[in-house]
Amino acid sequence: MPTLTVYQLKPPHHTATLAFHFGRQGIGLEETSETLASDSLFAALVAQAAVSEADVAADGAPAWAVPFVQGQPPLRHSSLLPALGGMPLLPRPLLPLRLPDTAEVAAKQLKKLRYLSPQLFTLACQGAELPAQIIPLQQGKVWISEAEARQLPAPWKPASGEADAAWRARLRRAQLWQVDAIPRVTLDRLSAASAYYEVGQVVFAAGAGLSLLVAFHDPAAQPRFERLLTLLGESGLGGKRTNGYGAFSWQRSELQLNLPEPHQRAVLLSRYIPTPDELALVRDERSTYQLANAGGWFLAANGQTGRRKPVMMIAEGAVLAINDRLPSGRVLDVRPDDSVPHPVYRSGLALAIGAPAAEERPGASP
Repeated sequence: MPTLTVYQLKPPHHTATLAFHFGRQGIGLEETSETLASDSLFAALVAQAAVSEADVAADGAPAWAVPFVQGQPPLRHSSLLPALGGMPLLPRPLLPLRLPDTAEVAAKQLKKLRYLSPQLFTLACQGAELPAQIIPLQQGKVWISEAEARQLPAPWKPASGEADAAWRARLRRAQLWQVDAIPRVTLDRLSAASAYYEVGQVVFAAGAGLSLLVAFHDPAAQPRFERLLTLLGESGLGGKRTNGYGAFSWQRSELQLNLPEPHQRAVLLSRYIPTPDELALVRDERSTYQLANAGGWFLAANGQTGRRKPVMMIAEGAVLAINDRLPSGRVLDVRPDDSVPHPVYRSGLALAIGAPAAEERPGASP
């Protein structure tokens, strides 16, 4: 029964909402995502360690990163995931969902689904039937159970005297996050000519935000990690930080997922690069996953910029067939050539949740 430490990213003290620019690879500044992948977050933590800690490894990388690269990570973390009222939302496992006949969910809505509440995530991993009272949010991208929704703080829980039907309708209309394009103008220093462009931003509603799930293998690593997370919140996360994006504070809690052993499947909460010994997991016909092409730019300590070597990674929500041993993953050096004075890391370390094998049952929806 795994217990994860949850870090709720909250607005900094001077603002009421979270705003980020998480750029999408290969698309201009006008496009942004609502979440940040685990490999990008790891890169941000390594960069923060490089500027805030004096310990440096022999290859020029921050000493904080060494145990991760050597395959002995003191912790594993998820991608940044949406959260609602302190409740983390988890990636939908690529498993059939067992819906009751009375569920008010059309089959076409399943194509939009990306995140599940903890109760629905646990039931999906077990292969159990989901409750009939499901509330879809964010145009169907998020599903939560009605029981969990009633435990949320205001403004998400029913207001005093509010009818249940009106409350459900209000939640369905609510926007947990909104992506906007903000107009910008730049001036040429020589000609003073102006150029118009747009920057995408994702803004989370009050009471909503992002969460980070962490499994600590070494409890002594937690204070140092939290220090880096605090500094990262002060310096900003994602792009366009000089425009005010990316600042956050955090609050710690715990999440326990009631998934019994033995584990015959692993559900990923992070991106994943298998080790050579783990390639059999992704080749197993019982495994289901999607691939993500991770690339992008880097800024070296000497000011040099360049493109990282692209890496194909297994995306969050993947389900891998295992034999009671969770996948590990690895960290790769993706600098383009030896002219870069230090490694540029891409973390494919897996944060995986073990789940039992599900029986084949009728009534499952892919």
